[in-house]
Amino acid sequence: MFIHETHLPQRLGVQHYTSPEHLDREVETMFLPGWHCVGTLLDLPRDGDYLTVTLFGRPVIVWRSGGDVHAFLNVCTHRFSLLRDEPCGHLDGHLKCQYHGWEYDDEGNTCRIPDARSFRPMEKGRLGLTKYRCETAGQLVFVTFNDDAPPLAEWLGEELFEMCRRWFSTAHRKTVNIDIDHDCNWKVVIENVLEGYHIECVHPNSFRTYPDPERCAHEFHEHWDRYTDDYSKAGLYNRQEKFVSRLAGVEPDYVWHHLLRYPNVVFGKMGLFTWVQMVWPVTPHTSRAMWRIVHYPGQPGRLRSWLVHRMLKGWGRKFMTQVVGEDTAIYPKIHRGLAAPVRPNGGLISIREERIFPFQDYVLKDTGSEPAEPQIDKIP
Repeated sequence: MFIHETHLPQRLGVQHYTSPEHLDREVETMFLPGWHCVGTLLDLPRDGDYLTVTLFGRPVIVWRSGGDVHAFLNVCTHRFSLLRDEPCGHLDGHLKCQYHGWEYDDEGNTCRIPDARSFRPMEKGRLGLTKYRCETAGQLVFVTFNDDAPPLAEWLGEELFEMCRRWFSTAHRKTVNIDIDHDCNWKVVIENVLEGYHIECVHPNSFRTYPDPERCAHEFHEHWDRYTDDYSKAGLYNRQEKFVSRLAGVEPDYVWHHLLRYPNVVFGKMGLFTWVQMVWPVTPHTSRAMWRIVHYPGQPGRLRSWLVHRMLKGWGRKFMTQVVGEDTAIYPKIHRGLAAPVRPNGGLISIREERIFPFQDYVLKDTGSEPAEPQIDKIP
């Protein structure tokens, strides 16, 4: 069952979804101080592999070198070109700028400058790359721009950090990566994933119907929340989970797990599948989301595990792509309604949607904003 017994009010107003000034406050107070998952070690399987991502206008390159993962501002110190612009790739030896060929080691120090004598005099070590802190939780790779941020394990908290180690272990295999742009404010995406009330309208061909409240539970903490759905007696889902788990050689987990580490790190687990979803603001009206979905096929080295891997990868790719596509189609319509300059009297959050309320409260408190006042469009 849920915690509240009555509906709750909508806390955020039009300005919280449309104002550039409010977005600036969100970035400064909520995003820049924390950690950001930018991918997994499955995206960087070999030394020399790299990936690129842009966060809050900052181009970042994450590079695996010397057995460790390093993150840098993806800008050459020579003439400020992007070092690399591909989403991912491989560079042997050193990190090399695509424009003039300047090369850097995994500490960001210059180690080769073509025609270096033409730059004399040059102070040694002056033109190194800007390096960011980079840590892992399981196979998840996180980056922070904040030198004063606590270690990742502390920022996530012991329970979430250990969960990441279990849910994204080295035994997990890649199901599918999804990187997608949304025509909506970033909070539209987060608020959508925090509730299942939209399932019957938006997901009639995937999830189909929302679960019985008797199966569900919400749990709230200072920096995160959790939703669980116990489907151990849900017929078809129960039988499917039991069959696949038996093939993988593990005990079935008949609980759907869903967590949000405020403000924008979403974790999920469904049977043998686990995923992380990151949502970042781009403008007040646009956002970008990253999904990294993995599965556990059983102990490596067994033929049965390979067969389970192929089955889970095929089904998971199809199902998760469908679900993400269904949500993506509705986001612009939600945003246009939320961004309307006036609102009717209303804005109700049901007890099934109650996870939205503390999230909106978190946004208000962190940005020092006032809650929304009811707006009614009156005809003179």
